[in-house]
Amino acid sequence: MPQLSGRKVPIRLLAVNGLLVLALGACGPVVRVAPFGQRPDSIKAGSLLGPFDGQVVDADTGLPLAEATVACFWAFDRGLGSASPEAVRSYLTTTNLDGRYAVPALRNFPQGLTTRLARFSFIVYRKEYVAFRHDRSFGHGKRPLFSQLGSTVRLARWSPELSRARHLLFLGGGVALEKASAWEVLAAAAELDGARAPSGIGRLSLAPVGPGSRPVAAALDASVLISSDDVRAVTGYEGSFQSGRLDGQRSAAYDTFHLRAVDRPERYDVAVRVWRPGADKVVEKYEEILKALPGSKQTDDHADRSFSVVQGEILGLGMLSRDTGSVVLLTCGRGQCSKAGHLGELAKRVEKNLSRLPPPPAEEPESGPAKEEAPAPGAGEPDEEPAPPARRRPRPKREAP
Repeated sequence: MPQLSGRKVPIRLLAVNGLLVLALGACGPVVRVAPFGQRPDSIKAGSLLGPFDGQVVDADTGLPLAEATVACFWAFDRGLGSASPEAVRSYLTTTNLDGRYAVPALRNFPQGLTTRLARFSFIVYRKEYVAFRHDRSFGHGKRPLFSQLGSTVRLARWSPELSRARHLLFLGGGVALEKASAWEVLAAAAELDGARAPSGIGRLSLAPVGPGSRPVAAALDASVLISSDDVRAVTGYEGSFQSGRLDGQRSAAYDTFHLRAVDRPERYDVAVRVWRPGADKVVEKYEEILKALPGSKQTDDHADRSFSVVQGEILGLGMLSRDTGSVVLLTCGRGQCSKAGHLGELAKRVEKNLSRLPPPPAEEPESGPAKEEAPAPGAGEPDEEPAPPARRRPRPKREAP
């Protein structure tokens, strides 16, 4: 019988302990509880080791997205206390014509008693869309909706005001993702060099609307033309908005109002600009705006005259109202105005609310100086008649003899 520390140990007990040690040494890694459910309608926690399946769709239209890259990464550590990297596993696939993907369960993971799954990433990427990560959203730290099985991954379209450089950082590494996003590197480099594309008719910098934001009492207030409730009633949007003004000097002849979708890209924003240049220049201002926006098409569906324009992901509608002496440009992103009639319905509400604007100024820009010039000659003549220079010259001629 073998002896240990002066005590006799049965051979059977040693054999059981040896088998236990071998079993523990050959066991799989320690895996924490997944932060997502097994299914969308289940309270049971999912598994970080998979399998995974679901569908990738356009966030606005709900249509399936084919050829989207789906990547899973597992990073393992080994050791107690200060653990060291042990291994990395990955799986790459693409969605089919129905936008569906399937990732099998991970099988070839490293073994060991102190081996653990340190990091897991589930990423979906498609060109001209914002990438999806299961653990956070681009632009803010909120965790998106995701489940192990039957998940619906919604990809939002790319907006020009977003940062390509930040997007690549959000996307992370991996050879497969580097190949899929290689085209985006040049755009990110140009952005870092200061060659970022302008926003067009869409979002500009935001100045908050508040009690102290009205410089003069006679200034226009474009916020009376449209509200967040109007937008929700037309588009069915359930998110929140931050209201403010676009770039530009506010005056009695110009103002802007911007409804910026919180935690959403520019394509979910709505903005309105209004000009009141005077009754004799309102048509001229309308023509100026019409020519300044490439691709504008005359429609005349609203007010006295109107046109529509599309620039990337931003839809625009301009209108001329002679009764109120106003020119209005309404813009709405495709994410917000996802249906054909949304922009037109918003334009109807804006047109109706034009009556809320104060009456046009009584004095027109060019009429004031004209009235002052007319009486000027008549007002100056009586002052010169009592002592004209020509009447004083004959007197020295009489004193000559």
